[in-house]
Amino acid sequence: MKKKNKKVKNKKSKDKKSTIRKLGMTACIFTLCFLGIMANLGRILVVHGKEYSESAYNNQMKNQILSPKRGKIYDVNGNILAMSVPVETISINPGKVAYSNKKSVKNETLAQGLATTLELDYNEVLEKVNKKSSVVVIAKKVSEEKAENLKSWMNENKITSGINIDKDTKRYYPNNTIASNLIGICNDDNVGTIGIENRWNSTLTGTAGKIVTMQDVNKNPISDETEQYVPVENGSNLYLTIDITIQQIAEKYLKQAVEQNSCSGGGNVIVMNPQNGEILAMATYPNYNLNEPYAIEPTGALEVWDTYTKEQKTEAYHKLWVNKSVSQLYEPGSTFKIITAAVALEENIVQTDTENDFMCTGAYQVEDYNIHCWRAEPHGSQNLRQALCNSCNPAFMQLGQRIGATTLYKYYEALGLFDQMGNDVAKTYPSIFHKLKNVGKVELATISFGQRFEISPLQLITAVSCVVNDGQLVEPKIVKQIENSDTGVIEVQEDKKLRQVVSKETSEKIRNMMQSVVVEGTGKRAAVEGYSIGGKSGTSEPMSGNEEAGYVASFLAISPVENPQIIVLTVLYDPEGESFQGGQTAGPVAANILSEVLPYLDINKTGENVTTKEKTTATVPNVSSKTVAAARNILEEYGFHVNSNITGNESTSIVTDQMPKSGTLLEKDADVYLYTRRK
Repeated sequence: MKKKNKKVKNKKSKDKKSTIRKLGMTACIFTLCFLGIMANLGRILVVHGKEYSESAYNNQMKNQILSPKRGKIYDVNGNILAMSVPVETISINPGKVAYSNKKSVKNETLAQGLATTLELDYNEVLEKVNKKSSVVVIAKKVSEEKAENLKSWMNENKITSGINIDKDTKRYYPNNTIASNLIGICNDDNVGTIGIENRWNSTLTGTAGKIVTMQDVNKNPISDETEQYVPVENGSNLYLTIDITIQQIAEKYLKQAVEQNSCSGGGNVIVMNPQNGEILAMATYPNYNLNEPYAIEPTGALEVWDTYTKEQKTEAYHKLWVNKSVSQLYEPGSTFKIITAAVALEENIVQTDTENDFMCTGAYQVEDYNIHCWRAEPHGSQNLRQALCNSCNPAFMQLGQRIGATTLYKYYEALGLFDQMGNDVAKTYPSIFHKLKNVGKVELATISFGQRFEISPLQLITAVSCVVNDGQLVEPKIVKQIENSDTGVIEVQEDKKLRQVVSKETSEKIRNMMQSVVVEGTGKRAAVEGYSIGGKSGTSEPMSGNEEAGYVASFLAISPVENPQIIVLTVLYDPEGESFQGGQTAGPVAANILSEVLPYLDINKTGENVTTKEKTTATVPNVSSKTVAAARNILEEYGFHVNSNITGNESTSIVTDQMPKSGTLLEKDADVYLYTRRK
């Protein structure tokens, strides 16, 4: 009996130990789990706490983005050139199109209905309908009329959901092709891609606003007190300096000239006010319809166009859209002789009517090159006026040698020919000149009559505007004022007078010689009856090895000569008609434009209504050989501003040259430029 009790006791003891072990293991497992949970909780709080907190906050927040309205573009008189109109974006939820009669409709039927009402390609629509995506955009920028047709079709077919019609805006251009290469276009997201639309995109776009509200787990608003409102800032309106009437006149005669002269490279015209730099017209031909920028095959041959890659088509379209006035460089040819003549007169190297000053034998020998005049019959003995009237290359090569490359380049820089002008209009490219150190006798000869370097038409007309505007360089301007479309506040874009480059006397001499060019020289076809017109023709030949580029014919005209208020530059690329000479092809374009623009601007035939405000002037003193510090004091006493290339101590640097020269009658507050060397 005792033995049996002992066995029972041992068994109970073993059961007790087993229970304790199990409890211990359970406790260990529980502890480990607890520690794991705490560790994970710590990881969440420490490592990902901020992330999860923000996620929870974002889940509670609802942001409603408020899109700004894109600003309008007006001409100088308030005529609308670009605006945004309401349109619709059509999208579908494939596979979720619901019908009230619960009848299933095949994708083919759905695609056919969408394609018919929206005037789209059936196969392209069907491909989208068959997609497995949650949302597929069928068409953007759909007119309200087409959207209404779609709604009617949906009602007829009892479609209740799955087709989405969302509000959007589309850029609209009321004048279609007018100023197309200047204004530019927007993409489907209403972002400017080229022209004014692109260069002023941030101003036109504005800033998006938003409404932020708290919401519960069911996405319902919690309270109006938690709502935050960030107001939208609509895009500003631009008022350009462009006058749509003058723009239409310029485009009419440019188109006529390009077609009559078979200009394979097209052409461009700039009409500017030289006194304040305002661009009144900027035309390019061929142009395009801003509302249908992809409607024309730029190649003109559909069979060739169909072989183009996507990249080639994009490049072709951009060539069609480009603004040649600012984004295409060219050799200005003999129109540039105005600049060479102005430098020579300003430096007192030549006078306008010194007899037998130049000799033309039909060609001019420069090192191993015999550079010919444009005319086979020699011009013989000439003065500067006659050389400009005859557009004589040998005479200007001789003049260039007298001036020298260093002096020419100094004036080129002062005239802004090394600057990129027109960045507020479109993408521009830097001019192409020989480096000064590489300018030898041959290079000096060719640049003197306007060849073997490239500038933009806008750079040329700006430089010549300076020369005829009493020597005052003014920055070209395309935007006259910016209007805040929310407040109506106007920000006027001030004229920017940059610097005085040549004297008033030099300017008067140049204008007088330009009038002689029209009266008795190569510019006779630019004359306008009853008006005083000055001008200069230009014809540049293609470089050797690039003959397919063809000639460039151009003409630059000013009026009235006594006090120019209008300057017109016409450039025709590769004319292949009866003549490629600038005076014969481009001169009449300038005459036609001026014959309509001058009366439109109420400039009478004698120029008597031209008024100038009284200006306080002073004669520039001679400060050469003085220190910069001393020269600055003298010039400031005369009321002038001083600009210098000095980088060191003004008390130890000597003035070696000045611009304008001493004796020049100059407006007070004008700039005088000092050039120095170390003492």
